[in-house]
Amino acid sequence: MLSVTRCSCDDDSNPSAGDGGSDSGLAPFECAEDSVQCDGSVAKVCNGKGGFKRTTDCSKDGHACMSSRLSATGNPLALGCVVCTPGEASCSDGKASLCREDGTGYDAFDCDVMQGMVCEADGCKGACAPPEVTASYIGCDYYPTVTLNPVWSGFDFAVAVANASSEPATVYVTRGETMVRTLTVAVNALEIVKLEWVPLLKGGDQDACQIPPEPGDSRVVKDGAYRVRSDRPVTVYQLSPLEYEIGKGGNPPAECPVGTKCPGGIVPECLSYTNDASLLLPATTLSGDYIVMSWPSRGNTSSFFAVTATQDGTHVTLKGRGKFRPGGGVTREGTGDITLDRGDVLEVLSSHGMDSEDASGSVVHADKPVQVIGGHSCANIPDATTPACDHLEQGLFPTQILGSDYIVSYPAAVASQSPYVMRISAVQSNTKIEFEPKVHDAITLGPDDAPFQLTVGKFTRGVAGEQNTEELPVDVRVKSNKPILIAQYMLGQAAVPSGSGDPSMALVVPTAQYRRSYTFTASPTYDSNFINVIAPIGVAITLDGALLTADAKDVGETDYHVLRAKLPATGTGVHRIEADEPFGLVVYGYGRYTSYMYPGGLDLDRITVVGPQ
Repeated sequence: MLSVTRCSCDDDSNPSAGDGGSDSGLAPFECAEDSVQCDGSVAKVCNGKGGFKRTTDCSKDGHACMSSRLSATGNPLALGCVVCTPGEASCSDGKASLCREDGTGYDAFDCDVMQGMVCEADGCKGACAPPEVTASYIGCDYYPTVTLNPVWSGFDFAVAVANASSEPATVYVTRGETMVRTLTVAVNALEIVKLEWVPLLKGGDQDACQIPPEPGDSRVVKDGAYRVRSDRPVTVYQLSPLEYEIGKGGNPPAECPVGTKCPGGIVPECLSYTNDASLLLPATTLSGDYIVMSWPSRGNTSSFFAVTATQDGTHVTLKGRGKFRPGGGVTREGTGDITLDRGDVLEVLSSHGMDSEDASGSVVHADKPVQVIGGHSCANIPDATTPACDHLEQGLFPTQILGSDYIVSYPAAVASQSPYVMRISAVQSNTKIEFEPKVHDAITLGPDDAPFQLTVGKFTRGVAGEQNTEELPVDVRVKSNKPILIAQYMLGQAAVPSGSGDPSMALVVPTAQYRRSYTFTASPTYDSNFINVIAPIGVAITLDGALLTADAKDVGETDYHVLRAKLPATGTGVHRIEADEPFGLVVYGYGRYTSYMYPGGLDLDRITVVGPQ
């Protein structure tokens, strides 16, 4: 695996499309190391010193040569010997093909009527047909998937669908061959779609004393996932569950395991206690390569990851880290070779009970695109003694979109600055990682190492008569010489000054995947919602058409700062945020004894290459 640097070559010969070298009008620039220059059908790999490392005559294999260049979204493409001309397309009888942007071959897909697509001889057409849908979190085809969560089943699993287009969107929700719901989402509107839990994936419910049942073994659930399709681009988030309280105002359902039903319990409200939410990625942006991030198992709570197939006949290969509960083709060592059809879910559980195993660092490979959600049924963070546990889940990023430059920002709990935990996994050996400001010495990680874990900031609540102690958190830039994966965790209520919320997990977006605009939603059922905006210093940000004037904190000695803002409690729940330069966005919120956090969005350009060139 190697990282493709954001650079390209000036192809002096400027060959025509006929000999595979057209630059398509994109301006050439300096020939950097490992980028490719074409001389007719010969691909020359630059050494960065004015010469070439090696040359290959592409015509010997019947291929053409295309010089390195920027993609339509401004990201580098290595190219070289190509199988087909990027963008070349065809469609017949509802089966479409499109040459990949890097020219390595054709992607075959269904020209799906439910996504508003029309099959024509020169390709599949429509607002949702590739390449009209760009490589980002905005798309037309998603797979909401229930994961292990001991919350009482009287709470609702749901998805939030926000219309990111300029026309109304018709949305179809299916499970297997069953149509579950059809709805229309107006322009700039948000619709909440409540869905039934999938018991085999969810697991059992905790009791009134908040003691969860035994999570069970790893398993495969046929047609376990829902599928959400739209004829216009939308964003989709899954909420597990939607609410944090049922029956506000003193009218909890009689069946709810309220705290007063537990000996010594004093909480009469019907509270969920274990919530989280996840940004879902469109099926068109998924890949077959993932590194898992989770949290260690403890007692009757379990670290897990869930793999959802988006195509029939998908072969999934696992390389586990730690020990697992066998089942569904998964061994105790976390290895397995499992075949899934579209919508099937493989839920892999780490060992729990007397063990304290962690699925983090496990590797998932599939021969077709899959979705992978990492998480925990109910995690205590930063340690097992910190009250209280909360459900974790997050759609994982494909390895191909990972970067080497990240900014991790602390949450702004109600009227306070909250400490947080970051965990880092490497995907290559000898990965050197540095921090700015220097919250820790530089480290070196490899793919076989456990995730590096760092707590930034600290709060200890004093017992009666004693003062609290606090070490304020800071925002941190993390840079490496090779691609890495970073997750950020909110802490349990006892470990934050406000006493608000409980643990949540979100992946950190590499700066290379920042965008100039985001359409996002914040959960309408939480007491308070916030955003962290990570932007270059001096760049103006507009939120819902108005200049964002929140206080800004510089990130060490870097060119970035972080603006934190509380979102209004009124409105549709759909927001638009924009700037003239790319910036990052984190969305999070708090309810009683619970919280959620997810990235507000990202581009999903493939900036890291997996496997041999």
